[in-house]
Amino acid sequence: MAGATPRGATRPHPAPGGTARLTVHAADPITRSALVSYLRRQPGLTLTGRDAPADIVVAALPAPDARTLTQLRQDAKDDARLVVIVDGEWSVDPYAALAAGVRAVLFRPAFTWERFGEAVQEVRAGHGDLPAALQGQLMDQMTRTHHEVLAPHGLTPGGLTLREAEVLQLVAEGDELQHIGDKLGYSERTIKNVLYGMIKRHRLRNRAHAVAYAIRSGQI
Repeated sequence: MAGATPRGATRPHPAPGGTARLTVHAADPITRSALVSYLRRQPGLTLTGRDAPADIVVAALPAPDARTLTQLRQDAKDDARLVVIVDGEWSVDPYAALAAGVRAVLFRPAFTWERFGEAVQEVRAGHGDLPAALQGQLMDQMTRTHHEVLAPHGLTPGGLTLREAEVLQLVAEGDELQHIGDKLGYSERTIKNVLYGMIKRHRLRNRAHAVAYAIRSGQI
């Protein structure tokens, strides 16, 4: 990463999502100055002070750990998204990183201003930008979680049980509750209880809201 103002760096195209507040954390003042100088010229971003609330936190860290990432997010605000520039080893569990708000990771040896700008704009738009190696770790972990934790208990990754997903799929197709019960081998009362339990657990309003929730989250 250049120590001076990154002249000539390619500016990414504006992303949807409105203006985002962004703060920069870097122990090295030269690195921080270069990051701030570049980000000031990016569309849709408003830089804030290190102690002010922020939607996005850019952090240059030598060897991040879960505690440091979590603290950065809490200092900004609980739903802040993190863009982490790593100058060393990455040893954070993928699930722990996501829980701490990490949405993009760039390793210092492969850092370019263009890639950095693209990553920040992806995060601003509500997306993610993770290196292939970390994506692979996350997918492996998700597969293990599904096979070893969720499936044995009849759960799906989105938090519905398999039976709830089946019922909501049929509700979405317009089937009456009695017909759904006949198809799945349950009484109409059982189908009502399944829907009521799911609606209450996820704090939804009614069946239509439950179907919309399941569709938006990709569970049916």
